Amino acid sequence: MRSVLLIVVQVLLFLSVVHISKAQIFKAVVTDENGKFLPFATALAQDSGYGTTANDVGEFSLKIKEGTKHIWVSHVGYQKQEVTLENYNLSETHIIQLIPDKLGLNEVVVSGQLQARSLRNSPVKVEVFRAGFLNDFSQGSGNLMESISMINGIQENVACGVCYTNEISINGLEGAYTSLLINGIPIYGNLATVYGLNSIPTDMMEKVEVVRGPGSTLYGSEAMAGVINIITPHAKENILSLNSSFSQLGEWKGNLIAQHGKKKWKSFSGMHWDMANQFVDQNGDLFSDVVLRDRFSAFNFSENESKQFSIGGKYYFEDRRNGVLEYVKDKNYKELRGSDQIYGESIYTHRWELFGDKRFVNSPFRLQFSASQHWQDSYYGDTFYEAEQHQAFANFIYEHELGNHNLLSGFSQRVTYYDDNSAATENVSDNQADVQIIPGVFIQDEWKINKDWKALSGARLDYYNRHGLIFSPRLNIQYQLSEWTNFRFNSGTGFRIVNLFTEDHAFVSGQRELLIEEDLNPERSFNVGLGFQHVYTFGNQQGSIEIDGFYTYFTNKIIPDYETPGFIIYQNSEAYAYTRGLSANINHQVGANLYLNLGAQWQNARQAETNVDGKLEEMPIIYSRDWSAVGSLEYNFPLDIKLNYSLNWNGPTAMPDIYEVNALGEIVSTRANLSPSFAQHNLKFRKEFKRVEVFVGVRNLFDNVQEISPLGGTQDETVALGFGEYFDTAYNYGNLMGRNFFLGFDWSIY
Repeated sequence: MRSVLLIVVQVLLFLSVVHISKAQIFKAVVTDENGKFLPFATALAQDSGYGTTANDVGEFSLKIKEGTKHIWVSHVGYQKQEVTLENYNLSETHIIQLIPDKLGLNEVVVSGQLQARSLRNSPVKVEVFRAGFLNDFSQGSGNLMESISMINGIQENVACGVCYTNEISINGLEGAYTSLLINGIPIYGNLATVYGLNSIPTDMMEKVEVVRGPGSTLYGSEAMAGVINIITPHAKENILSLNSSFSQLGEWKGNLIAQHGKKKWKSFSGMHWDMANQFVDQNGDLFSDVVLRDRFSAFNFSENESKQFSIGGKYYFEDRRNGVLEYVKDKNYKELRGSDQIYGESIYTHRWELFGDKRFVNSPFRLQFSASQHWQDSYYGDTFYEAEQHQAFANFIYEHELGNHNLLSGFSQRVTYYDDNSAATENVSDNQADVQIIPGVFIQDEWKINKDWKALSGARLDYYNRHGLIFSPRLNIQYQLSEWTNFRFNSGTGFRIVNLFTEDHAFVSGQRELLIEEDLNPERSFNVGLGFQHVYTFGNQQGSIEIDGFYTYFTNKIIPDYETPGFIIYQNSEAYAYTRGLSANINHQVGANLYLNLGAQWQNARQAETNVDGKLEEMPIIYSRDWSAVGSLEYNFPLDIKLNYSLNWNGPTAMPDIYEVNALGEIVSTRANLSPSFAQHNLKFRKEFKRVEVFVGVRNLFDNVQEISPLGGTQDETVALGFGEYFDTAYNYGNLMGRNFFLGFDWSIY
């Protein structure tokens, strides 16, 4: 028996020696195209299953079997590269250079289902745009709103041609239908979606995730058109950087960023400023075409990986003003705020935000939380408007895997306090703040049916103290035809609670009076969508083709009525509204030198209204476009010179009723309810040095500005300019700023 055991041991030792003798080691250092180390890259020999991870300077050693011909090397944000081993001497250490993945095919996303999923394996269609990519095409040192129109099917709508309040429109719906998140946490209430969107600099973003269609199952109210999720950066090393830009029209922007990434607590901190004090009136309407402002924000994001805890915060201040020259010259507005003779608009905004995420170690539980306060002190001509909004939110989440089901459930609590001095919060006898206490429960199940089919179902139940229980289900199905080709079907419902100031800025910035005909109940919607995506590669080229169709139907739609001169009348519609459309997108990358993106969307956004004959008549939703197109191109020349070109082309836009008057203030005509099409071209050159990148460019290359002033009713000579009964600021469909040259730099101090 002992001899048999000795023989077995000897055989095993012999086999192990043979195995070791046949195993070889491939050593390499992973860098980007500029030679910068890529820490924690991964290498995999698929035939043997051997894999390894590089260290913090990109070095790795991978054991391979004899006969292995190929290995794969990858890193987040870069194209996966196949290495043919027969071309390498295994006794040496080699350098593997990876090419940036502009398509983001290997991105990890969280917006679709509150769980990390690779972009290709998410049942919910998520579009990802890295902040670096958006910044490459921006004016420099910019913010979210300056880049958002580069995304196909998403528009920036400007509701006021004096103070330039803006909103994000998805699929033709107004900004109040879009939910804005930070790290998956709702934090921007209605008031902030009017005066807080410019407070998000691209330097405080790692990437932007976009989900179209109702997201109320996970995110509650305001998520009827879609969700935009800002993912904040993670500090990886100790870095101090400064960037700034200056424009021909007097705009000065910048960011100072400090990262600390080599301690248990990693932090990413920054300061952002955006100033413009140069009066520019190219269209001759006596108001500045560039909104004058002093904006400042400070932010910090900290995380402790061992404690699985992250927390972030931001403070934002803005002094925004515009008006006739006498109002803004030498900062006269500080004394003239509220004047009934010299028209101007002045808005002071203070806002702070706090948000975080805590995962409990070795536990399926997770807690998300946020709090914010927003104050506004403003004058629109002689109309005083002050408001404050406070929000607190908590999301307690439970995750559990059960066979081929991945379950996520939890409960949330949102408290919102809103108060202003307008009719929006008037009571029978006095002013009454609006307080909403909204508890909710939700559950979703990701079911991997087989290797080709996956389903995601979910439901949410919220309780509103004014409206009772609101139920929101959804269903998403993904069919994986092949590794790089898939179809997605989605359906779901959404709901929205109304805040009148953010619904229609015109009742304070123009001379219209607000009338509320009835108690406004929540809007409801039902959505279906179908999407196709195919990723292709050949040689050193890769690309993707995406086609998506969508249809959303609304009941109880809240529609503002502008047809009565001097008034905006609000009431729930007994009819219906819908938006439907088709979008297509092509991304193509050739090596590291050329990237091209082309996208177009056709949409039909309509709402039914009762005409003078008492019959329902379909009308376009205000500010919706019947079609739009975007394009961008990046080319890398020798000597580290890069060219960025972008195009934004909008079809005819549905406009509100604006009245023209004569010198006596009498209505003589109304403006067209459909604007002309409009295009903007932008160009930017960048040059990289060792620690500094400098850039120069031009916005609105062909000097294309909208043909008519956004201000209506300005011919009334019986009162001072801006104080006429039919003065209106809402006719804004295109760019008011002409050709604008800019230059700037991005300096890595250490």
